[in-house]
Amino acid sequence: MKIRQFFIIFTTTVFFILSLNAMDSSVNIKESNDELLNISVNNSINSKDFNVFANFIFWTAKEASADCWAEVITSDSSTSSNDIQQVHFGWDPGFKVGVGYKMNQDQWDTQLYYTWFHTRGNDYISSNPGTIHSTFLGNFYINNADGSGLSGPAYQKASIDWTIKLNMIDWELGRKFWFTKSLALHTFLGLKGAWIDQSIHSKWQNPDLPINDFFYVGIENLKNNYRGIGPKVGINTKWNLFSNQSQFYFLGDFSGSIMWGHWSFFDVFQNDLPQQVSVDLQNINGGSSMLQMFMGFEWDSNFSQKQHRFSTKLGYEMQFWLDQLQFYSFTGGRLVNELTLQGGTLEFYFNF
Repeated sequence: MKIRQFFIIFTTTVFFILSLNAMDSSVNIKESNDELLNISVNNSINSKDFNVFANFIFWTAKEASADCWAEVITSDSSTSSNDIQQVHFGWDPGFKVGVGYKMNQDQWDTQLYYTWFHTRGNDYISSNPGTIHSTFLGNFYINNADGSGLSGPAYQKASIDWTIKLNMIDWELGRKFWFTKSLALHTFLGLKGAWIDQSIHSKWQNPDLPINDFFYVGIENLKNNYRGIGPKVGINTKWNLFSNQSQFYFLGDFSGSIMWGHWSFFDVFQNDLPQQVSVDLQNINGGSSMLQMFMGFEWDSNFSQKQHRFSTKLGYEMQFWLDQLQFYSFTGGRLVNELTLQGGTLEFYFNF
């Protein structure tokens, strides 16, 4: 996985360098033969410099280890089964807002935008007494302080509420050129900053314990909070499918980022005896990376004698945050798991 991700980012960087060479050569092409296409210039409109845009996003999340927060283990004289429990994340709205500026000098452009997305997943199980087992580490040490037991208490009921909060700021500097009369490429580099907070609230009821150690309800709360910043590089592709008074395009956008990351953790179990177990997880400082893609369509319309442009985009976006979930699990040890965000994106863009 790690070799593949760096290969993709390296390939994107190569595309960027090649596009810069193509832009330099395009000036020579135009000077040498006026009949040849100047591939570095977009001939669509005579626009002003500033633009604003807003995106409505409707995404869902999937994360490895969220598919095994508890196990229901049942057995009889001849057979046994292990039913793995999964957190189900719903589809939730979010947004992106940003501003851009197109430079008159050599057609360079820059933009700055902010992304906000929060989502919640949950699950609930009820089974026979003593059949539900937690995969979280704090639960493991209840009545097992030296860690010599095979597992923590087994329960009759359990529930979980898992929240993910994404906030992200991107700055990009790029340049668009027309590779053919119908295909435009926009290469860019920039900077990405992100903070992703994950909170896990789990509740465990009616453990299978001796009367002297019995409690009714146990609560385990965990946090996996991430902060990261680093360079990004990418390429946007645009195919002109129709052009008249307005234009209709097919889009394919790809980018990657390698960031310096900081993870902080929190894991506390407490019950109504009261008993409390605090798991001391050391913070992590290290590299992190993400990949992003968007596929969809764009419609452009010019007005005010081609001085302004309104456009809208609709498509499917995916973000892969590699090595994002890194708290310590009883069943898996130190986790190094990927967070995937995906869903529909609708953008409104105004150039003035």
